[in-house]
Order: sequence, then C-alpha cells, then structure tokens
Amino acid sequence: MAIQARTVQKADVLTREQAVSTTRILAIDALRGLAMLFMALDHASFFVGAGLQAESYGGQFVTLQSIAYWGLGLITNLASPIFWLLSGYSLALFSAGRQRKGWSTLAVSRYMLIRAAVILVLDLTICWFFWMGDAPYVHVLTAIAVAMVMLSLLRLLPKHLLAIVAGAVLLGYQWVIGVMAPALAADTPQGFWQAFWLTYSYDTVPAVGFPILGWGPLMWLGYALGALQGREAMRQPRTWLLAGLALLGLWLGLRLLGGYGDLGPAGQVGGTPAHFLIMSKAPPSLTYFAFNLGLAALILAGLFTVPTLLASGPLQPLVTIGQVALFFYVAHIVVYHFIARIFAVLPTPGPVVIWGCLAFSAGLLILVPLSGAYRDLRKRYPRVLSYL
Repeated sequence: MAIQARTVQKADVLTREQAVSTTRILAIDALRGLAMLFMALDHASFFVGAGLQAESYGGQFVTLQSIAYWGLGLITNLASPIFWLLSGYSLALFSAGRQRKGWSTLAVSRYMLIRAAVILVLDLTICWFFWMGDAPYVHVLTAIAVAMVMLSLLRLLPKHLLAIVAGAVLLGYQWVIGVMAPALAADTPQGFWQAFWLTYSYDTVPAVGFPILGWGPLMWLGYALGALQGREAMRQPRTWLLAGLALLGLWLGLRLLGGYGDLGPAGQVGGTPAHFLIMSKAPPSLTYFAFNLGLAALILAGLFTVPTLLASGPLQPLVTIGQVALFFYVAHIVVYHFIARIFAVLPTPGPVVIWGCLAFSAGLLILVPLSGAYRDLRKRYPRVLSYL
C-alpha cells in the first residue's frame, strides 16, 4: 500500500509539472520582450549611424567612444544571448503542450522544420532587403533556422543528454576558436563555410554574422532548460538569483585568467578599465555568454517577484512583445528602415547617439501596438499564424 501511495503521489506531481510546463510564464515572456527592446535600440541606432559597440569582433581592439555609446552597448549586448537561449526554451514549452494534446514526437519535429523554413524565408527576403538592401548576408534568423533544424533531431535525446551534448559543443567550440586565434588575428582570408559554422566574416559572399556552432548550443541548452520549467524551483526568484551570481562568478574567473575562447584579452595594450567589460561577440566567447546571461538571470529573478506588474501593470508591453518575438523582429527591421530614411533628410545636430535613441522611441510608438494587434490576430488564427 505504501509503495502504491508513493507511486500515485509521484504520478500526481509529474502531472502537475507537465500541466505547469505548458502554460505561459509571464516572467520569461517579459525577459524575451526586454531582449527585443535592447535589440531594437541597437538596430535603430545602427540605422541612423550610431554604433553602440561594446563588444569585440575577431579579437580586434575596440576604440571606445563616450560612455553614452559603449554604456548603451553593454545593455544591448544582452539581446542576442537571451534571444537564442529563450528560442530553445519556448520550443520546449511548445513541444510539451502539443504532446499533451496528442501530437506525436514526429509531428512536433515536423512543426519545428516548417517553422525553421518560414524563419529562413523571412530572413532571406524581408529582413535581407530592409536591412542591407542588395547585399546578401546570413544573419541571426538564418542561423536560428539552421540550429532549429539540428534541434529537431537533438530533441529526441533524453533531456539530460541533450544538455550534456549542448554543453560539450559549447566548450569544445571555445577550444577550437582558441586554436584558430592566430589565423583570425592575422586576418587570414576564410571561406564561407568556415565562417558559417565556426567564425564570422563580412567579407564572404554572403556575409556571416552568427556562426552556427558558436550560438546554436544556447538554443539547445534553452530547450533542455525549458523541459524543467514545470518544477517549482524554476519559478523561484532565488533560483535565478543564484544562477546569475554563479554565471557572473564564472565570467569574472575566466576574465581574470584571460578568457576561454575570448579573442579580446582584458589586458590589451592601450586598453582602459572599461575594456575589462569588452568581450568577443564574434566569434562568441564563453565570457561574453556568462556575463550577459548572468545579468539576464538576475533580471529574471526580479521579474518573478512582480507578477502583477506583468499581468496587468506597466510591464505588460514587455510580455506582449515577448510573446510575438519573431513578428517583432521582422517588423522592427522594416519600421526602423523607414524611420532612418526620414531621419536622413532631417537636420540632426548634436551627438548621433541621441538621434539613435529618438529613432528607437519613435519606432516603439508603432511596434508596441502593432505587436499587440498581431498577438490578438494569432489567437484568432492559431493554425495559420503559429509559425510566425
């Protein structure tokens, strides 16, 4: 009887966890929405000519502008790691929800493949045209689509094994980049496929900004993490506070030791104290991920403490944007493209960073209500719009 009671109790706990894991978690949606806003600020500034650079490319030394530029750059650096990690997380919740409705494993993987194809088409048409005009590129959505195709197979592994594989690829990638560092520092010409899988290059045709094996493991880890969201501990601020502090501790240790896979050492000649915070984004370094995801975990801990502000308070727009992140991404490129064209014919005296912030604010006046309208439309036509 005791064994039977424990079995029933364990089954009840598992059922509750499965039910919870398929519901929306507003704090996660808000964090994703915040990442989209940071990304929009970065891109709006780019469109009007304000470079918010606070990261290194290929280990090259970064000449920092005033704190207004690199300070905002540190904030916008949060966007990509959060976007990648939560793309996997959201797929895990989708998978759990659909399987509870009777979808087979094959049906879920088929959905992921179709969604990846939609993302790829959007990136190579709308995003391509409004971002770079006639210049071909392989940007973040293309990389996400490829990583999602790989995930459609990796998800068949047990979740703990998926996490191990993702972690191994992430750490192995950092080691490979360290081996390649001399060639990258010498600016040795590289082929497209090397840039596509391992490094990055704006000289290849098409240009490559997000190497698959550098960023893909974040999505795969996010999927493994999303599988745990039914557990109560995953919704406790203390869990994310400790995770954030642990990641920042890892970052500090790696940074003091010279980084792991970071081509921009903290003690570069000509550097300033601020350069301690400037790390390699391309190729992405473990220090870059640990620092930004550590801050993201601390933010998430704070968001879990204010559920009422997320449900109906002033933070609700973040939730809305986070729930339609792909739509927001595509729409923001179009909106800021046209805003930049308007700004180009206006007199823009003073620091260009101010105009970047003004462009960002003007775009939000369009994007926030547009995101809300699209979310309502998707609720009405989920079968058609669930892929966007």
